[in-house]
Amino acid sequence: MDSGSEEKGAAVAVPPLKPSEKFHLFVSYSSMDATWTHGLIGRLEADHAGLRVCLHERDFTPGRNILENMAECIHQSQKVLLVLSQDFVQSRWCLLEADLSLFGYCLERKPVIPVLLRPCQVPLHLSHLTYLEARDSRFYSKVAQLLCTPSHCMARSLPGPRPGPSLYSGKTLLTLNCVNRDSLPSWKVGTFSTLSVPDPLKEVLPDPEVYKHAVGILNGVQSPRSCLRYLGCRIPLSIFLILLSVISMFLLVIFGIQEIITDQGNHNTAFLLISAIVFLCLLPLVLAVNSLCWFRRFSRRKMREVGLRVGEANLLLAPHSVLMGCETLNQLSFVFVQLEECRRTFLQAPEGDGEALFREALLRFSCAYACCLVQAHFPHCEAAPATQGHLEPGLCFCQYVSVQLERG
Repeated sequence: MDSGSEEKGAAVAVPPLKPSEKFHLFVSYSSMDATWTHGLIGRLEADHAGLRVCLHERDFTPGRNILENMAECIHQSQKVLLVLSQDFVQSRWCLLEADLSLFGYCLERKPVIPVLLRPCQVPLHLSHLTYLEARDSRFYSKVAQLLCTPSHCMARSLPGPRPGPSLYSGKTLLTLNCVNRDSLPSWKVGTFSTLSVPDPLKEVLPDPEVYKHAVGILNGVQSPRSCLRYLGCRIPLSIFLILLSVISMFLLVIFGIQEIITDQGNHNTAFLLISAIVFLCLLPLVLAVNSLCWFRRFSRRKMREVGLRVGEANLLLAPHSVLMGCETLNQLSFVFVQLEECRRTFLQAPEGDGEALFREALLRFSCAYACCLVQAHFPHCEAAPATQGHLEPGLCFCQYVSVQLERG
């Protein structure tokens, strides 16, 4: 921070603390920006006697959850200062966004001073505010002026109650990782938390039991118990089988073929004996290849099972215009998609019970369809029916099912 080019902040008294307040200013910043932030706070404290600033490394209660510490300190502060940088957006601000139900009450009632230290993507909930640029020659005097301005004269961080996300058909609501995703081996099926409904889903899933039941269905998928799930077992077993096959072939050449060729009396017996020995030699080789390819076969089979379980869950979620998709064994995606028009198309089908056809389609295809919506990519779109669909852009659910059935 270049203090030489800045105007010295006027020594105006900061507003007194109310009985419920402990700090004049709560400062949140990335550890990468600590040196710059401490320099700014040190100067403010030197110029304003009695100024109380909350910094996480010195004022958070040890042993408490960081989110609880942040919420309590924001509540006990007059104002909030955020030092914005790409490091901050990716670390510190994501904690706030992780549970806006916890911070929404605090941030709606606290003035926020956003300081742009380095160019970054300004968080959506701060985009309506005018931020201060650290490179501005009058930056310090502006910060000091805002610090001394009564809270009721400043804009709040959120303009009224926290707005819900704008919903449209095909919108991705949430990507949910399983519990302890980073420590899970690649062959293990993830387990997803059902303790509470994530914030992005609360607007469309008001009943938490629907979410818990739907995710609980997926949690019922079992991981394999075979020892082949371990790479340390598959590789030694494959090496042993390959060596066994090589040794068998070598013994065949040394002891078998010469005697069989010299036996001119019975060609049929010789042919059968050669065939049997070759088969016994190739069998360990085939078993070795199958052992090495076990994980790929398991993954395909397990993903099919997971897809069917997701389809069962989507039978519960579809009436709420939500579909679940699962591209890997440890990550879920939720999309908002309106299916009523597609359901009516199934009801008009001449083949039979339209409602049963719709449920069968949800079971078989809803998981893959949700994944296509998340990726905004529909393979084989050229095979889509020429009729107008119910989703733009992309394929609606009934069109997607039609394409999949035509492909077999």
